[in-house]
Amino acid sequence: MAAVTVTYSHKLNGWTSFFSYTPEWMIGMNTNFYSMSDGNLYRHRDDATARNNFYGVQYNSTIQTVFNDAPLDAKMFKTIGLEGDDPWTAAITTDFGTGAIDSTYFQLKEGDYYAYIRRDSGNIDIDLMSAQGIGTVTTVTTTVPDSGTTTNVVADKLEQTGQNFLTTVSIGDTVNNTTTGKSAIVTAVDSDILLSLDCDIMTTAGPSFDNYTINVTTLLFNFSLGSIVSIGDTVYFGATPTLGGTITAIDDTLLTISLTSDGSCGTIAGTAPVNGDYILYFKDAVAESYGARGYYMEVSLTNTTTTAVELFAITSEVFKSYP
Repeated sequence: MAAVTVTYSHKLNGWTSFFSYTPEWMIGMNTNFYSMSDGNLYRHRDDATARNNFYGVQYNSTIQTVFNDAPLDAKMFKTIGLEGDDPWTAAITTDFGTGAIDSTYFQLKEGDYYAYIRRDSGNIDIDLMSAQGIGTVTTVTTTVPDSGTTTNVVADKLEQTGQNFLTTVSIGDTVNNTTTGKSAIVTAVDSDILLSLDCDIMTTAGPSFDNYTINVTTLLFNFSLGSIVSIGDTVYFGATPTLGGTITAIDDTLLTISLTSDGSCGTIAGTAPVNGDYILYFKDAVAESYGARGYYMEVSLTNTTTTAVELFAITSEVFKSYP
């Protein structure tokens, strides 16, 4: 545990706060508080200095609290409410999982800040998510329309002279760097020799550039998919759901999927289904969040503001969770 300074209140007869700074010496004098560090004298609570700046180091404000009403009941925690004058970033932990609220998610309503609790990005715990069925896949096809070795290093790009990407590659195809094991998704076909990728995976400079393959896995159904699925949804299959990949393109009865776990700079974590498998899909963990489930909820709030802020109370909308 990192060294901290704790404060004691004689009025409250208890320990009240933790501070990140560790002075060598401290004293109160004439309503001012002084401390020393590395032989230098510092005066605290100086309005001319940024809040949470101690000995030249800028810190964040953090508050931790626990919601533990009716501890024998499993509950659904839907929201966080802040009675204060500034939104905070919240990290959520329950005995069933984790979640988060970015400070930008809070909305000011009647003088208080409110936000819905989101699951963490990339959360694929299917026990805590709502799955929807698509149906039985008729034909699964995996092809390698192109492969090669890069001839230049460009950030977030794949470049190889002499290629014909305009003919062989489509947006949503998966690029696998077979040198490093990383993968990315094609976001644009810029020219016959240049592809735009959703992350930077082609980073090996010459004379030994990166080797790659471009893979396309498609799922064909015997009915129109309509609007039931969206690009970015995650596909699972089988009686015991197995990760297939991330939907990158939709064309009536045909889905194109990337076999990465999150569709961005991942290793190949998914497995292509086979003909006749029943296909499920999950929406984005953050966008489709419904709250945090658990017997208790621990909330860690962080504020990076360097001016004075006030926080009077933390609330949550909670109801009993039924299996």
